[in-house]
Amino acid sequence: AAKGKGPERKALSLGRTKGSEILFGLAPCWLALAQARRALFRLFLKEQRGGSGRPLRAELALQAAARGVPVLHVPGRALDALSRGRPHQGVCLEAAPLPFRSLRDAEEPQRGHGESGSRQLLWLVLEHIQDPMNLGALLRSAYFLGVDRVVATHSNSCPLTPIVSKASSGVVEVFDVYSTDDLQGFLKAKRAEGWEVVGTVSRPEDVEGVPVISCSEFRWDKPLIVVIG
Repeated sequence: AAKGKGPERKALSLGRTKGSEILFGLAPCWLALAQARRALFRLFLKEQRGGSGRPLRAELALQAAARGVPVLHVPGRALDALSRGRPHQGVCLEAAPLPFRSLRDAEEPQRGHGESGSRQLLWLVLEHIQDPMNLGALLRSAYFLGVDRVVATHSNSCPLTPIVSKASSGVVEVFDVYSTDDLQGFLKAKRAEGWEVVGTVSRPEDVEGVPVISCSEFRWDKPLIVVIG
């Protein structure tokens, strides 16, 4: 520090762990810490100038400490750099990437019986969704609406990035997302098992050679896969 400018401050090291990524925002960081489905390296919180700070950030610090995750209080500009200018709400978390889960490792679902009143299974298949904001919004809606499983095509699809986690309000931290390299084979196998596979169109005349019915007339009486792409 220059003479007369006060005590020298130790330079803040923001060097990243190799292969890590930066989650940002309260919901993604909170749920990532709570679920611990990733390797967690460091929690960054906006430093407070006087006062006790925001209670949620204090709780995040306690949660991180309980998991043995170092907590660093840094200036807001450091968080801006970590999140690349995206809205971080005063919180960033360095963590390992979250991969898609393999369908080979998935548990066999328990099928319901429409005739007995039990709810039928509902899966969402996402084909070549490349925009992370769209993917996050789809995952957030699927979780809220009670979709049982989400399956994405592995190639030509957006990975589960921090932007996806933020756009999903942290849903990817609590909700498994599976992937497949053979979408057609997967759908054919499910059809052979008695599942209904449907897509959506805005106008019936846009589709040739495929039966189209109104949503209001559709009868959901078997396990259902909805394909969006």
